[in-house]
Amino acid sequence: MISKIHVRATLHVIGIMTGLFIFESTLYSISSAMNHRLVTSSPLLYKQIDYAEKAMSFEIEPWISGMFDPEHVMQNLGINGQSHMALSQQVLGDINPELLLLGVASSAHNYTSTIDLTPELFMFGALLHFYKQYDYIFFDIRTAILNCKTIINIEESGASTGGMLDFKGNPIYNAHDAFTQSDWGYGKFGDATSTTGLDNIQFMIGSSGQVGSSERNPSYVAGFILAEAPTSHGTRSEWLFEPQVGTNHWALGAGLDYMLASENGFSLVAGGNYRYIFSNWETRSFDLTINGEWSRYLALDVIAKLGTEGIVPGLPGINLFTQDALINGRNQVNAYARLQKIFNGCLLELSYNFLYTQQETINEVDTIAPGFGIYDVFNGGGVSTASTATIAQADPVSDGLNPVTLVTSDLNLNSGAESKWMSSMIAARLQTIHESYTFGLGASVDIANSIQAISTWSVWMNFEVLLY
Repeated sequence: MISKIHVRATLHVIGIMTGLFIFESTLYSISSAMNHRLVTSSPLLYKQIDYAEKAMSFEIEPWISGMFDPEHVMQNLGINGQSHMALSQQVLGDINPELLLLGVASSAHNYTSTIDLTPELFMFGALLHFYKQYDYIFFDIRTAILNCKTIINIEESGASTGGMLDFKGNPIYNAHDAFTQSDWGYGKFGDATSTTGLDNIQFMIGSSGQVGSSERNPSYVAGFILAEAPTSHGTRSEWLFEPQVGTNHWALGAGLDYMLASENGFSLVAGGNYRYIFSNWETRSFDLTINGEWSRYLALDVIAKLGTEGIVPGLPGINLFTQDALINGRNQVNAYARLQKIFNGCLLELSYNFLYTQQETINEVDTIAPGFGIYDVFNGGGVSTASTATIAQADPVSDGLNPVTLVTSDLNLNSGAESKWMSSMIAARLQTIHESYTFGLGASVDIANSIQAISTWSVWMNFEVLLY
């Protein structure tokens, strides 16, 4: 049995940790990495264990989910948090398209347009849940088989006609061609991509028991430890806002639930859990510290060839600025409350969940290949470098007779890390209860409370077999 002192102490610790995490400062504004919330660690999507009943159960939930509020996502991905950007070869817009090999195929240098970027996320699959509860010990396993599809739609208006050639000799006519060009190994967007896989697997083992002596309104406490096993390779950064299912990070933690039951069919569960997500290597794209947001898309020159080839097209910087990075360990806290009512063989549940995940930090990356400098677009490249250029400039400051070679320390490691995640989920489910099975419907809305979080909706059906 778990003492009331232990219950109060654990809840107090969770409360303090949650408060500290919420007021933690964010170190940077935008990131090149963004991922949806893991389904496995979303407690409201799975059935709440009834600690008053000793049972064995297997639950399957056909599930679909989508994203809303795409402007919020672009606050984390776009230049200055924008979804609307201006492209111009001649004036100071948001992007100089010539650095992307997007320009008029003449000496006019007058390609201009505006682009609106709209991200979309859609997921579907089946959530899987097994648990077995004995007199004082219970086991719980959760995972999901999912397909995840993402895209950042590019709507371009007012465009000139491009025609510059990529390195395979293919013309780049518009912004979609520029941001999906085949020479870019990373950071592309504009086409839909998808992946299918198994979400991380969460294992829980715990102890539960009744506290107090009330027979009319019994209460129960359950304490548990949990482990989250990775099922994926982590980010690969081939696409901006890439589709992902599962992660490559282990996690360990613990949690506590308090359940109050009533003879009139009401029950309330309040609880939470903490987990530490362990470090691992992933592939991330980085901006340059001096050169600002989206400098990962700057073009490059080969230092050894300066002055030998005349005017040359710039090489894609995104291929150099994307490296394997060690994502350090971080903390995560879940807090939730679930109110249930059983009536006429049915169960109605309303629930709330707050999730906090600490911001990522990166201190170690692979060494970038030597011998490259930033392309001096004003002079057509091939002569010198422009080490302080930004993605917007048409006339950056040239390094003249002293070209500057890029080194690994030029990477802004914060720009490749995800910032803190805070979101609030509300959910409802309605089930019919039979002797050996239950089935029903459910829906949830997850509202982003931080720039890294994604606002999503989901609906599901559930079918549960009670094995006893």
